[in-house]
Amino acid sequence: MTHEISTRLRTAIYAQESPEILTTILRLSHPAWEAPVCLVSNGEPLTHGGETYHPFPFTLTLPESEEGVLPVLNWSAQNVTRELIPQLRSITGEIYARVAWVLTSTPDVIERGPFEVQIYGVEYDALKISGTMTLEPVLEEQFGWLTMTPGNTPALF
Repeated sequence: MTHEISTRLRTAIYAQESPEILTTILRLSHPAWEAPVCLVSNGEPLTHGGETYHPFPFTLTLPESEEGVLPVLNWSAQNVTRELIPQLRSITGEIYARVAWVLTSTPDVIERGPFEVQIYGVEYDALKISGTMTLEPVLEEQFGWLTMTPGNTPALF
């Protein structure tokens, strides 16, 4: 998987010193929530697309670029503030998320992404929240309308 890097980001990466900061923005949503949860991995609030992203300590690992491996992002966040736990406990089903990387000087210009992902299982304890985000949830959908069960296809079993 190859991705284009903007001139602005390339200049910041190759410069000996740069005021530019590449940061991850994460927008979590669920039909049961009143409003989406918008988080930024930077220490200061950021406005992107008219929404304010609040600072939150989280990390994302990018998917492997190997052939035949399903693309997944691994997400983990520090649970020291315990702000997300009540919202995560109140829902069932998948959480929809949008992940992108932006420079803090130009937050409305997306440098990498956006990725529309789904989080199926979230694990948490006193210190950490973690989950796996699937990039291509269509791969987990049922193909066809007929399921193969002993009742409708007895020769297979």
